[in-house]
Amino acid sequence: MYLDSRRSFLKGAAFTVAGAAIAKGVFTTDAVAGSISESKFTNTPDSLSFYPPLDQWEDFKELDGADWKRGGIGRHGVESEDNPDGIKVNDFMIVPTACSNCEASCGLTAWVDKKTFTVKKYMGNPLHPGSRGRNCAKGYATQSQMYDPDRLAFPIKRAPGSKRGEGKWVRTTWDEAMSTIGKKMNDTLKTGDELSRKSIMFHVGRPNENGFTGNVWRTFKQDCFNSHTNICSSGGRTPTIQWVNDDRTSPDWANAKLVFLNSSHAADAGHYFQQSAGFIADARKKGAKLVVMDPRLSNSAGIADLWIAAWPGTEPAIYLHLVNRILNEDKVDKKFVKKWFNWEVMMNNQKYLQFMVDKGYISKVPKDRSFDSYLNMLKELYSPYTLDFTVKETHVPAYKLEELYDMFIWAGDAISSYFWRAAAAGNRGGWMSGRTGYLAIALRGAIGTVGGTFFHHWHVISVAGKGGSATVGQGKRGKDIPKVGVWNELSWPPEWPLSTYEMSFLLPHLLTDVEWQEKWKKRGLNVPQKLSVWIPRMYNPVWINPDGFRWLEVLKDEKKMELTFNLSPVWSETNWHVDYVLPVGLAGERHDQHSEATMPARWTSFRQPVMRVALEKSGWKASNPNRATLEAHIKAGLGEVWEENEFWFEMGFRYVDPDGSLGIRKMWESKRHPGRAVTIPEWYDAAFGDNLPNLKKTATTDTRYRNAEYPVYEYMRDHGAWMEENNIYHAQEREIKEDEHSLVSHGHRYDKHHVEIDKTTGVITAEAHGDAWKYKDGKKPIGIEVDGKKMEGFASLDKKMDFFSEWMADEWKWPEYAIPFYPRNEKEKEEMVHIVSHVNHKYMKEENSYALNTVFRLPYNIHTRSANSKHLMEISQNHDPVWINTDDAKRQGFKRGDAIRVRIVDSVSGLE
Repeated sequence: MYLDSRRSFLKGAAFTVAGAAIAKGVFTTDAVAGSISESKFTNTPDSLSFYPPLDQWEDFKELDGADWKRGGIGRHGVESEDNPDGIKVNDFMIVPTACSNCEASCGLTAWVDKKTFTVKKYMGNPLHPGSRGRNCAKGYATQSQMYDPDRLAFPIKRAPGSKRGEGKWVRTTWDEAMSTIGKKMNDTLKTGDELSRKSIMFHVGRPNENGFTGNVWRTFKQDCFNSHTNICSSGGRTPTIQWVNDDRTSPDWANAKLVFLNSSHAADAGHYFQQSAGFIADARKKGAKLVVMDPRLSNSAGIADLWIAAWPGTEPAIYLHLVNRILNEDKVDKKFVKKWFNWEVMMNNQKYLQFMVDKGYISKVPKDRSFDSYLNMLKELYSPYTLDFTVKETHVPAYKLEELYDMFIWAGDAISSYFWRAAAAGNRGGWMSGRTGYLAIALRGAIGTVGGTFFHHWHVISVAGKGGSATVGQGKRGKDIPKVGVWNELSWPPEWPLSTYEMSFLLPHLLTDVEWQEKWKKRGLNVPQKLSVWIPRMYNPVWINPDGFRWLEVLKDEKKMELTFNLSPVWSETNWHVDYVLPVGLAGERHDQHSEATMPARWTSFRQPVMRVALEKSGWKASNPNRATLEAHIKAGLGEVWEENEFWFEMGFRYVDPDGSLGIRKMWESKRHPGRAVTIPEWYDAAFGDNLPNLKKTATTDTRYRNAEYPVYEYMRDHGAWMEENNIYHAQEREIKEDEHSLVSHGHRYDKHHVEIDKTTGVITAEAHGDAWKYKDGKKPIGIEVDGKKMEGFASLDKKMDFFSEWMADEWKWPEYAIPFYPRNEKEKEEMVHIVSHVNHKYMKEENSYALNTVFRLPYNIHTRSANSKHLMEISQNHDPVWINTDDAKRQGFKRGDAIRVRIVDSVSGLE
């Protein structure tokens, strides 16, 4: 709601009142009454939310809220020369961007004061499909981060002659830093051997973009991308990968009948929680039930219809109890299971069926290979997970398990869940929680349905690294970038072939373990013994990793890490020990294409440096278009703060390969303006335009943009978000396009002469050509034929949901973990220790011993970067109290506020 007068309001310039609800009778003058009667103002608004329409974003005037308090509405008119006591009016330009304080990428709008060219506040972006104009505390903290007095405002380097960690720094320039770093990289790369492609490492904590930096390293011919995932979400990703070869869950909270949280995180603690909370609220308004399975009484558990406080690590027993009842009470969605489970693969594997008999999972091998026999086998397999067993194992009362099952059946195929950290991160073998949880949901057919549970790649857009048509060398979508062709043992140690993503926390250990290095060198591997360049990104391993002092040892060792630099605007324990700290921008100070799977749609946000956009819209032009963001930030008073996109454009073109002899320079040379690096508008116009046809069509037919030099880029610059496709359901059933000569799957065309269809499984395979090494027979699965219909299927090798991970059993010799399972007795717990939590109650021998839960997230903590937001850091520190069940506290005589002594014993290492 707003007041938009067509004539002057009292004295002063025309203006707009934003977000003010004014009671009847407050304004008494005729002038005011007239302006109200001619305006869109209402004193009975339909909503308390407010954003001006898009066409007013470049010039929006709003009464100053703080100044209004200096006399309130009793003051007359707006401030002007003739009316100095009037209410101050802010003259804003509103620039969209995206938050970067978690991975959700919610939309932001920066309200830039056109008089001072400062960001006065950050608000939500109402055009963002996921966040819908809303933000959490972390989003609004962007403004305080931007003007944090302790942030770095210019590049610094370790003082000559000093040692890492001594705290001796000198100011330097971007050019000096890039020249030094570029020469080091050039010296490394020009040797051209295999080791040179493993000696530079880019170590990611939080990517917050979709593919740009990975593309940089491909053009640099490096296998160097390392991530923090194995101290984060690997246990949450593992079950999704085993089921469908996808990275993570994607829920349809808003349309669910049952919102089943296996932790609190989707509603109040972690990834996407602000968006998730809004969608979950929408569902509950329509009658959905909320179940929270969490050992602690989280905010979500406090408002849930049902709170399940399972003993940590026993969650799989609850899921398999549901499975037992679903099977034995004939509540299976047989049509879905028969169509989309890989039951034929399992029933054809006689070796595995006999293994199940030998282990006592089933009494005998099924009499035939029919679907009915498969279901009967599952009934027997999961029959031990009775109510009595589950109550004893999980310590959850029987009545709660009964209520959970009733809700599960009532919801039909509209059960939405999310398997991520929580049980998976907090327990040894926690990944089995997701493996069993998906089974319960899939047996009800709640996969890909309205209100159901989905998978990440159906709903995400990853085009940040696909602007190659704007360059001389990359080709459209990067098709001309050569393959790297090596594996880096520092990221992928051979001892852990089944690790879900890189074993990055081992890096300092691997660099210093000569015995390990020699072992693999003798077996023919070229194992790096040092790194020539190490680059962390939104990552503070000295603080966040469990062995920070080992990281300090290696960071200080210039023979192990020869050159180190961090693109970071804030101080950290890690930054204190590197050679260069180069300040790049925060959320409203950088370019990123960033999309996440938060709903059954494909949307993307466009993060951008808001001061640069505001200056350019005001007529300012950078003297060097390749450094426009850096120049804009200097102009706006933020200091010599740059951004990673332009930094890597320049590094690739000008510093790493200055003479073009490595083939890198052309990868980042502008096709439109040869002789200089590609620019932001060129790159993103190509990245968006080449890969999102609906966006391109909209931008190029819009009268505001169709004649622009970079129409798609300018559209995204003005809107900050885009939805390419909505209401994506049953994506596995999308038909493969077919003509006389070829099949088209996932945008790739395959010659029919090179395509085969397996008569038993229906899997459609094609020649894999350059990727043949990835597949046993050199052929790539591209789809599946079911009931005569050729469909894309899931991303697994058999294009179905892999209840049975055949590769886990036959190739990697872990048959006991090839199906969703949980130990049924003490003997199996001893044999299957890998999926028994380290805090299982079987280990709790002492009186008054408890499982210590320290892995929950705070919704207002910005990972390891809250130091840049003082008030959020202060709030986050207020967690000294021990949270304990009131019954336990009463039994032990504890009262609120008492000082108690806690003795902690690590049940894995035995350390006390």
